[in-house]
Amino acid sequence: MRIITLVLCTIVLIATGLPLINSAAWWIRILDFPRIQIAVLTLLAIILAYVFLDFKWEFKLPLLLILAGALVYQVQFVLVYTPLYKTQAKDSNNQTEENSFSLLVSNVLMENDDKESFHACVKKYNPDILLINEPDQDWADSISKLDEDFLYSIKYPQGNTYGMILLSKLPLTESAVNFLVKDDVPSIFTRITLPSGSIVDFYGVHPEPPKPGTDTYERDTELLIIGKKIRETKNPTIVAGDLNDVGWSITSKLFRRYSRLVDPREGRGLYNTYNVFVPLFRYPLDHIFYSKEFGLITLKKLEDIGSDHFPLLIGLNYEPDDDNTEGLEKTNAGEEAEVEEKIEDGKKESDVK
Repeated sequence: MRIITLVLCTIVLIATGLPLINSAAWWIRILDFPRIQIAVLTLLAIILAYVFLDFKWEFKLPLLLILAGALVYQVQFVLVYTPLYKTQAKDSNNQTEENSFSLLVSNVLMENDDKESFHACVKKYNPDILLINEPDQDWADSISKLDEDFLYSIKYPQGNTYGMILLSKLPLTESAVNFLVKDDVPSIFTRITLPSGSIVDFYGVHPEPPKPGTDTYERDTELLIIGKKIRETKNPTIVAGDLNDVGWSITSKLFRRYSRLVDPREGRGLYNTYNVFVPLFRYPLDHIFYSKEFGLITLKKLEDIGSDHFPLLIGLNYEPDDDNTEGLEKTNAGEEAEVEEKIEDGKKESDVK
């Protein structure tokens, strides 16, 4: 048991230390995801070390303190997404029919044959806007039955799991399918006109995840390019989709601070959307971030539709005269320089590939 304890202590300390390196290497960035799991293993390591390690106390106590520090460090990432933490995005106190709308985000899983569960979900919640990640042509053919209800659309199905479709009951203008980093990974930009006549910017995204052989340059660069556009336009903005990243990662936090968007999960819950099939390893990968002009009406993780992702539903109210944020963090000069550097480095890395 002594050997097992030492191995466990080594593993959790390495898993805690590696993500401190500001690198896009997949084997480092993938450790951003399992913060809860690493925290649980660290707690176990503390207990086992106290019981089974027969070191002298002048050696044992520092080890226990280091493990305790690692535990606190891991927990603080997730604590932000519990009711113990303040909400950054305020609830709407001025809901009006002409300025309120709902958005449903769903990664349908390209190989998922259970299309009826998806359609039942859409019918049940009846969103005003529907963003679909991973549709191929089969999915696009099935989704076309929704065209009668959603009069406006942007469709770009693909067979590489990075297809994207946006359906809307509200008018879409200046729409474009963009390839910001890779020529086979699209993102969507459009402007949505609310019943009041107000116009808001919308970005639909689905960058590549960190995995063996794929570092996070493309994912990080795509998000930061969008963040730069948001920063420049200063328009009311919503960014949604399967970001293949957790809200507490270095890039995600930098993106939100730089673009000055809020995460409605903070202070409310994790709303883990992935992986449906592995309950012990679920993470909040599908996100909806937005600017200060929106008040939150509702936020829900929906039921299983046969995909490996749960759909995510949000209701927002556009309140242009209010700042619906609290404690919104902003980037400093050093972080803004870091954004520019990451964008340039990411573009160069993508060009090399």
